[in-house]
Amino acid sequence: MKKFYSLILVQFVLLISVPSCDYFFPPLSGDRITSKEAFEYLKKHSTDKDLVLLDIRKKEEYDRSHIQNAINLDYDQTDFPDKIEKLDKNIRYIIYDDSGKKSLNTLELMLELRFQKIHAIVGGFEQWRKESLPVNF
Repeated sequence: MKKFYSLILVQFVLLISVPSCDYFFPPLSGDRITSKEAFEYLKKHSTDKDLVLLDIRKKEEYDRSHIQNAINLDYDQTDFPDKIEKLDKNIRYIIYDDSGKKSLNTLELMLELRFQKIHAIVGGFEQWRKESLPVNF
């Protein structure tokens, strides 16, 4: 009988500890993240359907080079806010531009539109490249 209770206790501990896998795979630290943090997160969640990497640079810049699997939405287009508003508010977005300035503006816009899980890469694509992180050409 004592073994039975011990087994139940072990199962209970496992049950409450498994959902908190954030210890092993911590969530992103906040709405402003480093390029290395973004890279590690993207690498660990590469098959996650609820994660979108948004490149908000001009299409020509995106076509020259971008982070793998990024989707391009040009910040300078007049319909950019409308396109952002139509995105699914329940999934996670990581945003980057050249230097990080437009990303922060987009982050603020998305917060106003009640997006829940959004992150901007501090320093943008320039910082990503400075750290020699992989890109598509």
